[in-house]
Amino acid sequence: MLMFVNFPVERLGAAGAHRLPDTVARRRRLLTGIKWPARLRARIRTAMADNRFPPPALDISNAREAVARLLDEMGLHAFVYTVEPKEGDWMLRIGCSMEEGWQETTLAVNPVELRAALRDPAVRAKTRADWEARLRACVKDGPRPAARWEHYPHEADMGVRGFGTTKAEAFEQAALALTGVITDPAAVEPRDSVTIECQAGDDEMLFAEWLNNLVFEMATRGMLFSRFAVRIEGGRLRAQAWGEQVDVARHHPAVEIKGATYTTLRVARHGSGWMAQTVVDV
Repeated sequence: MLMFVNFPVERLGAAGAHRLPDTVARRRRLLTGIKWPARLRARIRTAMADNRFPPPALDISNAREAVARLLDEMGLHAFVYTVEPKEGDWMLRIGCSMEEGWQETTLAVNPVELRAALRDPAVRAKTRADWEARLRACVKDGPRPAARWEHYPHEADMGVRGFGTTKAEAFEQAALALTGVITDPAAVEPRDSVTIECQAGDDEMLFAEWLNNLVFEMATRGMLFSRFAVRIEGGRLRAQAWGEQVDVARHHPAVEIKGATYTTLRVARHGSGWMAQTVVDV
């Protein structure tokens, strides 16, 4: 009686040879350790001989993981990026925040090297050095203002970004940026306070929950907020938000915010402090 291992296989061309979705070495161990029928065994030997068991193609998830790791190791200032396949290579677009404004750079990246960078420190170091030569202006070169907020454009929506010496302070500054999408935060009096509590499995989801809770409170209470005190412990956030009722004549609200999205969502170390950002739907 023949016994077969339960793993997925796929057809390769008219010859009907089978391929296993894993590394070459593991495929060979699996293939040589199983008693295959004679006809299939011959096809497997032929496939091995003419190298028809290539490593799996780089998918978008692995590409993003590799890019995020490389950019984090480079220590960039606040940045956003997109990566996508294009004409055989992958296209990486990076935008970073500088004192003189927003800078964008486009790089063509080799998918084989990008995949290897996930597991090979030498390849990762070489790729990082190549990128740093193109992104030198974005690399950390000294202290920057700790607590501040800013906006960045994103198609028809708006990005909000906060910087702080702590993660909680970055969340507070991003909340000011949220108010700043609607009106000048300086025009909002911190008269009444609202308690907000939320939790999530990681920092980025917690940040999105924080902003969406603020949007909910603004919509249901008819309020704007201009002062925040955030405390984060593990995956839990507890905050006080101070503000007042919307006064159209005085606040001149520009837009209505529908909610925070996951587009460019990022919470990360920024120099000696933290940065939190995402795009909000307006």
